[in-house]
Parts: sequence; structure tokens; C-alpha cells
Amino acid sequence: MPRKPNPAKAGKLLRTDAYDRLLMAIITGDIEAGSRVDEKQLMKQFGLGQAAVRDALFRLDLEGLVERHARIGTRVAELSLRELQDVYEARLLLESYAAALAAVRGTPEDFANIRGAFTEHADAVERRDIQKMVEIDWAFHRALARASRNQQIEVALRRLHNNACRFWCFGLKRASTAEMHQQRQYHLEIVDAMEARDMAGIEAAIRKASGYSPDRNFLVGEPSLPFRVQTLMS
Repeated sequence: MPRKPNPAKAGKLLRTDAYDRLLMAIITGDIEAGSRVDEKQLMKQFGLGQAAVRDALFRLDLEGLVERHARIGTRVAELSLRELQDVYEARLLLESYAAALAAVRGTPEDFANIRGAFTEHADAVERRDIQKMVEIDWAFHRALARASRNQQIEVALRRLHNNACRFWCFGLKRASTAEMHQQRQYHLEIVDAMEARDMAGIEAAIRKASGYSPDRNFLVGEPSLPFRVQTLMS
């Protein structure tokens, strides 16, 4: 006898799908930074119900990806230098620590899953499939966060990564094919360092993969501060 559909589960899947689709559209720039967002237009464009769209916008607002104002409406958050600097610094600090935890707590299966995220990367690069490359990046960093075995860090990193992806994707569209391929090697170096429990190597690899260095600063006149994984782990 076939199982009866679970309306609550179906509704959750629809809301998750709506969130993922709007998130991807914002990250890839299909919904432009700073643009006004109309719920009815989104419902028509993505074939979604009003409840699913509103739930997705609520979650995106909590992550700082859209801004909702009474009597004014909703718009996509701008890409600013201050946001870029804040995201880079916070992500470097937290993801380095998460990777260090994963190096200690992770299993061979965890490391295989993290590596496996890049299986289809070369093909996506050759096709210049930006959305696929974003999905691969999502899979890699989310698997890394899960391997830390810390749910609070995992949730915080997901939000940071979603914001970082907007800036990364903006630059990705202008990168050469060789630069895109290089990203795979940079990311796999993170896993190499994790498996070797090389804490200094983890931070260095994450800096390389994210394009961050101690003297990298996007705000003129303000010095950047180096962050060390060893300090956090001591």
C-alpha cells in the first residue's frame, strides 16, 4: 500500500527549494545587487507559491542578503567594501578553526566527501558553468563545516559562505579558465592539510583559496590583522 504524502514534509521541501533558488539567483547576479524585489514577480519567474517566496525572503533577510523595510519593500543588499572586508575576516577566522576541528574530529569518510565535491569541477570550468561551480563550492565548504562536528559553527559558516559567494561569483565571471582550474588545487590543499593535522598549513591553504593574506585590505588606510589557528587551538 503506497504511503500517504506528508503535507508538512512537502511544504518544507518547497520552502527549501524556494530559498535555494533565490539564493543562487542572488549569488550569480541573476537578481542584481541593490535591485528591488517584487514577490509576485518572483512567484511568476520561479514558479513558486507566495508562502514559499515569503519564507525564502525571510531567511535571506536574516542572512543579510536582502533588506526588508515596512512601506518601502524588499531589495537585494548592495555589495560594499565594508561587507567584503567583514566577510573575509570573519570567514578566515571561523573556517580556519572549523577545519582545525575537522582535522581532529573528521573521519576518512568526511575527508572523502570534502574532496569529492570537486569531482565535476574541471568539466564545469571548461563549460564555464558558473552555477555548477557555485554548487561545487557550496558542497565543499558545507562538508568541511559538517566535519567540525559543531552545529553552531556549521550554521554560522553557512551564512558567511553565502555572503562570500556573492563577491566570489562576481570575480569568477571575470576569471580566466586557468584561474578557475587553479581553485580546485587550492581547495584540495586544505583537505591535504586537514588530513595531516597541519594547523598552520590549514590556515595558509584557506588564505590561498579565499584570496586572503595578512596584508590584504579592501579599506584604504585601515591595516588588516593576521589570525592564527594555533592561537585559537591553544
